[in-house]
Amino acid sequence: MVLGVKLFILLGCYYFLVMVDSFLTGRQKKVLKLRDEGKTQEEVSEILGTSRSNVSLIEKRARKNILKSKETLKEWKSISAPVEVGVEEDTDILDVPERVYEKANIEDIKVDLATIELIEEIEEKANDFLDHRMVKKSFRIYVTKDGEIIIERNDSI
Repeated sequence: MVLGVKLFILLGCYYFLVMVDSFLTGRQKKVLKLRDEGKTQEEVSEILGTSRSNVSLIEKRARKNILKSKETLKEWKSISAPVEVGVEEDTDILDVPERVYEKANIEDIKVDLATIELIEEIEEKANDFLDHRMVKKSFRIYVTKDGEIIIERNDSI
């Protein structure tokens, strides 16, 4: 049975009380916990009284649900981020941090990353959108209210 968790969500200036169910079943949580403890799928199957292939399927679905949850949170942060910077093709990547900092300053937000760290983050998250220092495919950078950087790989700006 999946238990609900109460969360307060601020939307505009209104608070909403929402019941949120976990994206993981109890069985998925148990399998992940045992696997995290270093148990093999075979050992987990013996503990739970099921087949190894069933444990494999449960683990695969659990990890897929976790990935979906992470992507959903990332999308929400992007939607609610007050700063958005479009990075177009043929932009020198060394010019991007200044644009991000300027827009963040307008919103009175301190970006968590120094210039070199921001460039490294871009290179890590959008490396295949770059050709050395030049942007070959456009993408977006969002800055959350807390100064967190989110890079959205998007072909259309």
